[in-house]
Amino acid sequence: MDAALYGLICLIWGSTWLAIKVGLIGVPPFLGAGLRFLLSTLLVGLVLAARRKRFQLTRDDKVCVLTLGLLVFWLDYAGVYWAETRISSGLTAILFSTTPLMTSLLSAYWTGSETLSGRKVAGILVGVVGTALLFWPQEHLGVQQALGMLATLGASLCAAINLVTMKKYGRHGDPFVLNVFGMGLGAACLLAMSAALESWSAVVWSRTNVLAIFYLSVFGSVIAFSAYYYLIKKMDATVVSLCTLIIPIVALALGWAFLHETVTPMAVAGIATILAGVAVAIVPGWKRAVRRDASSHPALPGSTESSTLVAHVTSTSKLPRETVVPGHQP
Repeated sequence: MDAALYGLICLIWGSTWLAIKVGLIGVPPFLGAGLRFLLSTLLVGLVLAARRKRFQLTRDDKVCVLTLGLLVFWLDYAGVYWAETRISSGLTAILFSTTPLMTSLLSAYWTGSETLSGRKVAGILVGVVGTALLFWPQEHLGVQQALGMLATLGASLCAAINLVTMKKYGRHGDPFVLNVFGMGLGAACLLAMSAALESWSAVVWSRTNVLAIFYLSVFGSVIAFSAYYYLIKKMDATVVSLCTLIIPIVALALGWAFLHETVTPMAVAGIATILAGVAVAIVPGWKRAVRRDASSHPALPGSTESSTLVAHVTSTSKLPRETVVPGHQP
């Protein structure tokens, strides 16, 4: 059961990159993202209503809602959606996987909350080399493709800033509460941005793009998010969080299988190098963090410490943005 759920999470979050690409056929990027999170907000709100749990936003919670809404559900996803109109879904997923490396740098040099070990430095340098390989001058790499890649890296930076901020302010917040308010704020910003910059009269609705937006809202946001929290309580947190390395590979495979996306030998080298850098930088650190938290803060199912552990372990893992977890994270 747990193994099946784990595989389902990797498949869903790996497929969201493909679904974004499909959902953009006939729909401008900011409108598509805004509608997705408008529906997600309503669905998660229903989940909260079913729980009948009273809550009150503290000052720290409000900071988290602002960073989630503005940095993640607005700027982060605006960058990702816009990028997928310029580059392949698989390449977008790979570039976005650099978020853990950016988070490590920000944690060390901006907030001073973490130190850069030799292994992290090595992982960051390897990741930089991999990114450089993707940008290496090629005949087919035009200005629009380069801008799409830069937009993805910008989105990754927004996610990393959010994670570092969450580490300071979000350790005791309810992840569902913070996400529903954050998604609502992000949806409002995206729709306002779309109204100002995009032509809604040119939208061509189809069964395909409607189903894609519905899939992203229901499966990508609500179902996968709930399953992830369930697994954190049942499985070793390190094992669960390793889906960060699996998801880009799934995205590449699905893009190749369904959209016939291809990659050059140089791009393959860059992709492999980036994933290697992420693995070198964060996997050993996750193991130590899990052991340290488990010994000093035992996490009981449904307890606040359980959410804290999730946030700490996933603080360097940024996947399709609905996986954002309050705390030490993305």
